[in-house]
Order: sequence, then C-alpha cells, then structure tokens
Amino acid sequence: MSKPLVHRVLEILRENPGLSVKELSTLLDISVERTRGLLYKLKSSGFIERAGKGYMLTERGLRLLEYLERSKTLLHPEEKPVEETMRIHEEAPKPTLPETPTTGSTQVVAELVQFQNVIVDLKRRVEALEKRIEELEWALRNLEKAVQAKQKRSESLVLEEPVMFYSDVVNKYGQVYIEKMISENKVKKVGALVVDSEFYKEFKAKFPIKIQDVDKLSHHEKILLDEMRREAIVVLFAGKEYRLVEE
Repeated sequence: MSKPLVHRVLEILRENPGLSVKELSTLLDISVERTRGLLYKLKSSGFIERAGKGYMLTERGLRLLEYLERSKTLLHPEEKPVEETMRIHEEAPKPTLPETPTTGSTQVVAELVQFQNVIVDLKRRVEALEKRIEELEWALRNLEKAVQAKQKRSESLVLEEPVMFYSDVVNKYGQVYIEKMISENKVKKVGALVVDSEFYKEFKAKFPIKIQDVDKLSHHEKILLDEMRREAIVVLFAGKEYRLVEE
C-alpha cells in the first residue's frame, strides 16, 4: 500500500523545503489544483508555511511526519481524507522519550553547558573592562581639565606685586612654574627678588638716580634698589648718585 498524500507531501517538503505548488504536483504526480487544495488544508492547520514562492514544514508539521513514520497503519489517500489524518495525529499519544539520555546526548549537553559558562564568563569580563574604560576616560578628562586650567593660569600670570621675594612666589606658584616664567622673560630674578619684567625695565630707565631723589621712589622701587646694590648691579658714584653697572 502506498503512502498517503499527506505523508508524501510532508516527506518531500522536509527533504526539499521551498518547493512550489507546480514542483510538488510533478513529484506527487497529481494535478496542480489538487496539490494546491492539499497545501491549503495543511497550511490552514499549521503544518506548513510559505517559504518564498514555495512551502516548508513547521514544527507542528515535523511532529505530524514523525507520528506518521512511527505509525504501523498507513492511510491510503483515497480511504481517509486529509482532515482525518490530521485528527489521528492530534489524538495519537505522544511518543515516550527515554528517561535518561544516551552517552552521546549527555556529552553534547555537557559541552553546551560548558560553552554557556564560557560565554557568561566572557560577558562578565567584557562588562568589567567596559567599566574600567569608563573610569579611565573619566580620569583622563579630569586630567585634561587640570592641565588646561594650569596652562590658562600660566598664560595669565600677573604677580600680585611688581616686586616679590622669590620664596613667597615659589610658595604661591611653584618653583617649576616660576622658573618657566623666568625663562620666558615674563619675570626677572634679581637676587632674592622676583620682579615683573616691564617694571624692571621702567625702573632701570630712571638711572642714574641722585641721592636726594631716592625718597621719591615708590616702596617697591626702594626694595629693588637695595637688592640691586647688594647684587652689585647698582653702585653709588661719588657719593652723589646711583648708577647701573650691568650691561
């Protein structure tokens, strides 16, 4: 006895998913109209679905095919309609699975579990790295802001007073920073003093300074004059006036 059409259609679609109505009718050796009607009923019952221009089995269709292959009674297409074949599948008891998996299945399951554990561990490591990267980016942004702020202070540095003691300036701005300002000729070190370059230039332009004019100097100019005398940059000439001796 030949296999019923339902069985044959399901077998063909399992092996050749995506066949069209015309291709199926050729393989089944039945008319296109009959094939189309059969496919319509199978699709309406959820046993097949469209796949491009053709059809393929659904999970439900695969279960029906498994039942038909296990069944000892084969239904002839002329004896039983498609609906009864489907009903038999729905009412038939589900095949009993073995209580314990085979050795091969156990190994596959173990490998899958191990693979999943590896994936979970990698995901945790990636999340930790992403968090660390965020922390480093945050620290880098803060560092960049601090550097920019320091550079801004460097560009806009103005001594609180035109003449200050070197130790006081170092305490306030830092030695490295002050040495940089000196190298850029923004300030000048005179003995124990740090003097604004413009102030120093204007003060030197006043020489020679007569003795009687010393009292007319400002407080900062007097401090600078005394330091310049200690550094032998200025000398008292003939007891009458102060003269510069530096080049």
